[in-house]
Amino acid sequence: AGGGAGGGRAIPPKLLRHFEEQERKKEDELEKVRLKNIHLRNQLRKLEGQLRRKEELSNELHLIDFEQLKIENQTLNEKIEERNEELLKLRKKTTTTVQVLTHLKEKLQFVQAENQLLKVELAELEAELSTHRDALTKAKHDRDSLRSENLRLRGEAGLIGNNDLLRDFDHRKKDIAAMQVTLEGLKMRHRALKEHIQELGTAEADVSQSAAF
Repeated sequence: AGGGAGGGRAIPPKLLRHFEEQERKKEDELEKVRLKNIHLRNQLRKLEGQLRRKEELSNELHLIDFEQLKIENQTLNEKIEERNEELLKLRKKTTTTVQVLTHLKEKLQFVQAENQLLKVELAELEAELSTHRDALTKAKHDRDSLRSENLRLRGEAGLIGNNDLLRDFDHRKKDIAAMQVTLEGLKMRHRALKEHIQELGTAEADVSQSAAF
């Protein structure tokens, strides 16, 4: 995952659209259940009105008709109860989905922010590493120059009187050894940082994939 300048990278628009589409579908489903509920209640009121009218018009309503209306009334009540239960389940499911989505967004933003900070640190470390490499190269060049000068003086007059040159040469060798130790330490930090950034990239991909489900 690439990061832009500044803070953590924004949630991918495609991922946000996916979740928004899921939420729209759930709201459509809830609306259908509400409309069905209203329709069933209207049917129930209509049947109850018919029942009352029949009772007012005649007290000789046949028992089987009355029982049939009672059965229909009971069936409608059961259907309304089922729809109410479905509506409650959908509301709970929607609440859970929103909570999970919020958690995943926060986790993704945290991983992206940490990844960005590590990339900045890696860039700074690479600059420091480059500086030390340049310094080491220059020190080696100076050492080689001293070695050549030392050999020339040896050929001309031996080592007598060249103590300063020998001390300088020895000092350069120690500097180079110290620089090489520092350089190795920087290389190890560089490798560790790159591995950490790779791990964060994998974690970021896993979070995005989890959010998609």
